[in-house]
Amino acid sequence: MEILELQREIQKVPKNPDMDAELIEALTSLCFQEEHLGPSDVLFVFGSNVQHKEIADLISYMLDKNYINQVVITGGVANYTGSVYKKQAESERIKSFIALQNYPDKYIYTENKSKNTIENIVEAQKIFSFQHIKSMTFLAHSYASTRCALSLKKYFPDIPVYCIPLPLPSKFFEYPVSKARWYKTNYGQGLVWGEYLRLKTYGMRGDFPILEIQEKLALVQDLTGY
Repeated sequence: MEILELQREIQKVPKNPDMDAELIEALTSLCFQEEHLGPSDVLFVFGSNVQHKEIADLISYMLDKNYINQVVITGGVANYTGSVYKKQAESERIKSFIALQNYPDKYIYTENKSKNTIENIVEAQKIFSFQHIKSMTFLAHSYASTRCALSLKKYFPDIPVYCIPLPLPSKFFEYPVSKARWYKTNYGQGLVWGEYLRLKTYGMRGDFPILEIQEKLALVQDLTGY
């Protein structure tokens, strides 16, 4: 059976403008959330088509430390053009690296239908009740952590959300796409520039609230003309 590739609305790694120190600082402040490791009622894991073991290791760490006893792992099969395609759902691949026998008193839920960030949240609500959740930690790729936080706030405006950002590897091991080093590689620059475009485009159409980042978006626009 032929698997149809999904076309991205905005390229994952578009061509970016020249990056000077001021623009780098503005994009870092806009796109990246701070790390938070501490107790929460639930750990929300956004889908990913890479780094499944690394994500599972972070989940296991949070469980081992008793920071959380409930985990919601999201992600179906999102076959986007230019991405690594795997037939198994992202959530199932992540869960496969967790030693479930070590956590008999924990609750780990998975959904396997979502194909993007908003769907991650919408589909998660079908398999887990967030009604009595008072605090939430989420795990997402570092460059997309602001967008993930804003998306959660749209659906759960009264629940404090905290971030565990996961750096993405690049071709250069010493320069992962992290808050501290994303601008060191062409790949990191393009990826974060694409994230600015997504924050602006998706936010303006109402996918998530952008009031708190409007000044940061405006600064990037002023610096680049985009």
